[in-house]
Formats: sequence, C-alpha cells, structure tokens
Amino acid sequence: MMKNTNMLRKAWGAVGAIGFGLVVAFGAGKADAQSFAELKASGKIVIGIQGENPPWGFVDENNQSAGFDADFAKLLGEEIGVPVEFNRVAVANRIPTLMTNKVDALIAVMGMYPDRAKVVQFTKPYSAIDIMLLAKPETNIKAPADLKGLRIAVARSSAQDTQVTQNAPEGATIQRFDDDATAIQAFLSGQVDALGANNTYFLSIAKIAPDFKFEKKLQFNRQYNGISVRPGQKQFVEELNAFIDKARADGRLEKIYQKWLGQDAPDFPDSLPNIPFTVQ
Repeated sequence: MMKNTNMLRKAWGAVGAIGFGLVVAFGAGKADAQSFAELKASGKIVIGIQGENPPWGFVDENNQSAGFDADFAKLLGEEIGVPVEFNRVAVANRIPTLMTNKVDALIAVMGMYPDRAKVVQFTKPYSAIDIMLLAKPETNIKAPADLKGLRIAVARSSAQDTQVTQNAPEGATIQRFDDDATAIQAFLSGQVDALGANNTYFLSIAKIAPDFKFEKKLQFNRQYNGISVRPGQKQFVEELNAFIDKARADGRLEKIYQKWLGQDAPDFPDSLPNIPFTVQ
C-alpha cells in the first residue's frame, strides 16, 4: 500500500513541477498585514497551505509547495506584487495558525461552513469540491440504502467522511484511513466496496491505475472553498474579493482548474446562507 500511495504523491509532483516558479517553503515571524498596500510594503505575503492533500496542496519533487491552492496563491502574490511564502499546515491547525498571526491568509481547502464563518472571515469562493461515492460499475448502488452490507473507505475527518457517516444506513461498514491516498489505495486493492470521494479523485486514480474501472454512484453535496482571513479585516477581504472576481473574469482561475482538476471552473454563488463574504 505504501508503494502505491507514494506513487500517487509522485505523480502529482510531476504536474506541480510545470508552470509557476519556486517559492519559499515555510513562513516565520508575525503576519498581520491589513491590506495589499501593507503586504507590498512588507515585501511578501505568507499563505497557509496544506502539504499532504494533492492536487490542492502538496510538496513537489523540489520540496516546494505545489497544487491548485499553491498556484492560486501565486496569482495573488503576482496581483499584489510580492513573492509568496508558504507555511504548510495540517487540517487541524489551519485556523490556529491564522489566528496566531503566523500567516496572512489561508488558501488551504477551507470549506465554507456557518460554524467556521463564526471564527474566520471568508472571501467569495474560488473553488469547489463535489462530495460523492465511487464504486465499480457492477456494484449496485442507486441510493444510500444500498450501502447496507458494503465496506466504504473514507479519509478520516474529511468532508466525505462526514457525508458518508450521515448517509450510510445501519449495516454499512465505514473504514477510515489517515489520508486520501491510503483511502484510494484501499479501494483499488479491493479492501472495500466503495469510496467516499471528491471530484479530484478521478485524476488521482487515473494517474496510478489508468485501467481501473469505476464510476460515480451517489453525489452528496458541493463544498465551496474560500480564502480565510482574520475577523474584522474589512479592506483586506474586499481587496481579496476583487482579486477573485478578476481571476475568474480573465480566465486565470479557469487555467488552474484545467491544469489540476481537468475540468471547467463551476458557477459560484453570489451568497451562501450564514456565511458573509465581507465584514459585517
């Protein structure tokens, strides 16, 4: 299992080596800028990014942060006119890293949910993840009730873990793995019958098992991701929203979608219930 898990990470690393230039891998010091002008004066922007979640954020063959979020962060740096310094964060310490001023912002697959919006300030969404269930074509799954008696792999504490747990009936067995790569490998090796997934899994599986046949059986929901900053940063979040609008309008965000997800950027909502995109 470890061999194929490493293959998945190396496959994404090859993609990450193409395109944007190198950046500093780890941030240090205090990051408390309130605007693009202050960031430009400081000479850099420090971004919290995941390091073990391809294709969103991972470490490439040159020990540099790479992925969808890394490329989007570099666009932001170009917009401001400063280099990006990455501070690699785990899922559990994303918000603490932001709130203790170790980063200026999080671009780290931060799903936009009302409970989080009480703690951080979100921008408009810049990406989306469809949460779904995958299985082999011959596996008969048309509704959540059909999961009874099946073994389902999920990455522990992920959005798909939440959705599978909420929808699986009594009699389904949910097997939780430490990360996406090991959950995928459990599915490929036949340890489980189905896989709680997101839309990035299609390319991940194609890279390491191009002949493996599978299909989407159920779709649970769509998670929107936003840039996260500290509460009260009114000017900063307004400037970030303007940047997101510009990147969507001029096609730069679309290019990142095609590079990392192999799909068109979705239509994004103008609002989400109980999740303000500006400082109230």
